[in-house]
Amino acid sequence: MTFEELLAITAKPVIVADINGIITAINAPFTIEFGWTESGLVGKSLTTIIPSALRDAHQLGFSAYASTGHASLLGQHLDLEIVKEDGSVVLADHYILSGTVNGRKTFAAQITSRQEG
Repeated sequence: MTFEELLAITAKPVIVADINGIITAINAPFTIEFGWTESGLVGKSLTTIIPSALRDAHQLGFSAYASTGHASLLGQHLDLEIVKEDGSVVLADHYILSGTVNGRKTFAAQITSRQEG
């Protein structure tokens, strides 16, 4: 799946962030699944949706990628927790890609909660 294909998916929750880890967009399915609105997330750090116990690891990995350009987690399905707008934490499948939009490095993730039952 290409970066452009991921951004075009409308039936799955997608979040987009810049190289600084600032959220630049979410789609309607993201709002439906996790409760966050664009006004509640756009312009904020990705750490807003990352549980506190995982934030240091995220920051370390994000910083390493920004300085080296090498990432071992892109293009793979990852089971990670995400913080919903109501503060609850759920396990979710993350599929993260990077690309360039308007000449700037950008990241997009399709994130789908793992429903038990």
